[in-house]
Amino acid sequence: MERQLERRKEPEPVEMSRQTEEQWARREEEKKRLASLPHVIQHDDIPWVQMSQAFYKGFTGVGIKGRLTRLPLFSMTLSAQILNPGSKSGKHRHFNEAILYIVEGEGYSIHDDIKHTCEAGDIVCVPTYTIHQHFNASSSKEVKVFFSTPSPVFELAGLSYHEQIEMHPKYRIPEGVTPLQNDKGQFIGYRDKDGKEYRLAEVDTQSQSLFQGRRGVDAPVVIKNTYDHYLSELVEESRWHRSLLHVVKQKERPWEDTRMGRMKYLAHWPTIPSGLRLFDSFIQEIPPGGRSGKHRHVSEEVHFILEGKGYDIHDGARWDWQKESIVCIPVNTTHQHFNTDPNRPARFLSFQSRFYHYLGHGGIEHMEDAPK
Repeated sequence: MERQLERRKEPEPVEMSRQTEEQWARREEEKKRLASLPHVIQHDDIPWVQMSQAFYKGFTGVGIKGRLTRLPLFSMTLSAQILNPGSKSGKHRHFNEAILYIVEGEGYSIHDDIKHTCEAGDIVCVPTYTIHQHFNASSSKEVKVFFSTPSPVFELAGLSYHEQIEMHPKYRIPEGVTPLQNDKGQFIGYRDKDGKEYRLAEVDTQSQSLFQGRRGVDAPVVIKNTYDHYLSELVEESRWHRSLLHVVKQKERPWEDTRMGRMKYLAHWPTIPSGLRLFDSFIQEIPPGGRSGKHRHVSEEVHFILEGKGYDIHDGARWDWQKESIVCIPVNTTHQHFNTDPNRPARFLSFQSRFYHYLGHGGIEHMEDAPK
């Protein structure tokens, strides 16, 4: 036995890792940073700036770092756009879907060459990888839009690809750059002082033919093996895309008296086939001097205050709001809404992320009913 032990190799030295301590430190740092961020910001506190689509306000910033320095929100980006009378947005497409609420005005959107009309109070649903552009139909009034995209989800999945096809009409190129044109004299981008070029996208025709073609597939797939299920899924997705509502008319949706209060659902997959799988959306009304029910859910939620003034209680903390405030409800936060105006109702638009539902954390934990 002693000879065997002598011949046995010495164990290799184990390098100690600090990964666990680093994870703990990052967790505590993230908790402190999130606790320092506001749950309410005011519409007028964010300036209008130029982007390729239109003039807009970015309420959640750009990129993950930008989002977490303004609102404690991970699963959605939030913006507002304005379209001048008779104007239009830029034309583009991306893998992520988008939901738009028409705050003021009327117009229409072109989605893959199909026209969809909309007016104040409607939501416009932009399905994944759809070429889209929005138009103001009025020659005298502006169109104001509040919208959200689940881009963080797609960034993490490696699907943040964006194709900018056309800029909006009032787009101004940066100072000191050289505009680029094609052989027809059309603007296609610019070259900066260092010689780097920024060009509009040429549509990926192969992907376009796939996504257009899948909507025309009718022949059912006979399931013979596991692989055939994937072929069948493409056919079913095609049929689903053809059945979509691209505009949900608020005036056609019913009010519901729920344990949380008076609500009107605008997007809820699969009961409202709006083409959105990653968003729920509703309008809620709180009576004069009244309050909502109390609940919590894992999914993040954002409110855009349409009318009135009041406050929320989030995990015991009070957050005051008024018309055009943006209210963020972080993950797994107990919340309740209060109208402080004794004479007028308050109304808000809600966007709620369904991303968490697909991770196995759907549903609501209800704690208190709204007064009847």
